[in-house]
Amino acid sequence: MSEYIEIGDSTELNFNQKWNSYLALVLAVVMVFLGIALRNSATAATQTFEDLDAGVRAQVPQNWLLDDDGGSEFVFRAQDPGALPYKTTLQVSFLPVGPGATPRTVLDYLHLQRATQFSAYRQISRSNETLRDGTPASRMIYAYTQVEPNPYLESKPIVVQAVDVVSLRGTQAIVVTYREEQSRFDTNLYRFENLLNTLEIF
Repeated sequence: MSEYIEIGDSTELNFNQKWNSYLALVLAVVMVFLGIALRNSATAATQTFEDLDAGVRAQVPQNWLLDDDGGSEFVFRAQDPGALPYKTTLQVSFLPVGPGATPRTVLDYLHLQRATQFSAYRQISRSNETLRDGTPASRMIYAYTQVEPNPYLESKPIVVQAVDVVSLRGTQAIVVTYREEQSRFDTNLYRFENLLNTLEIF
């Protein structure tokens, strides 16, 4: 019985073929990194918010909804219109304080206020820190459950995690706030830190 052994083509790739293969691989990697860079750049893009009457200037995310008509509740608020089910929120507020106030006593007041304002409110942590300009501040992280107030709109309760950073400027407490759906809190925390680092009070 005769046996036939098939011998495959063992011809090696020539120099040009090898070079084209390497070039295609490198180009694919570059395109992937370029896409990531462009996406990150678009995500991190900011614009300047300035309110001369309130004496506030800061960098806020581009294309977010800005509200500077908060009365005594806030100086300005920025929200991501595309965030679902909860609109990521950045906010700056001013509170009048007495001569003996400290960032921690202001947090005590906010803690009591939040407990009556939000459902299932709980404080997670507190810490002291120093802002970029050397101003002492206190930070409080907390969580609560947001429930749709309209009984005709069916929706599941949303667990919101938030942070307040309080510092003092004369007879005012500056409260910088970030609120986000809990599972995305850490992911978007950099937006809050950017606001905090670019905030100017004048």
